[in-house]
Amino acid sequence: MTKWKPYYIVIVMMIIGFIFVIFFMTKQSDFYDSLKKIDTSKSYDINVEDAYNERGIYVLNNEYYLNSATYIVGNHYGFSKDNAIWRPKNAEYKPRISDISAPFTIKKEMDNDTLTLKKGDKTILLILETD
Repeated sequence: MTKWKPYYIVIVMMIIGFIFVIFFMTKQSDFYDSLKKIDTSKSYDINVEDAYNERGIYVLNNEYYLNSATYIVGNHYGFSKDNAIWRPKNAEYKPRISDISAPFTIKKEMDNDTLTLKKGDKTILLILETD
């Protein structure tokens, strides 16, 4: 009976790892496909309880998403904080929706590119990007 060489074990482990990677990528892709994009053609009134930034998109309640770089127009009332240690001191900081933590409410009228975000008694305006 011949002994298994160490590289056979490495090859088998690599194949098993490849199968796991493909499986988990497929599950992740199914989740992203199930999300609904907030676009300019529809009207929305969403009470956001859970929001997080994931690979360039901001996921709201695990149901909707929009671009993480959606800019805040005007005053952000201190809800948005710049924690970047790498930003040069003289660089301008532009707050985005991903800087604001849940809970908040988002409203948008049909055929409008402005989102109205309400957090407490404050109202923040955001501009949606057009594709």
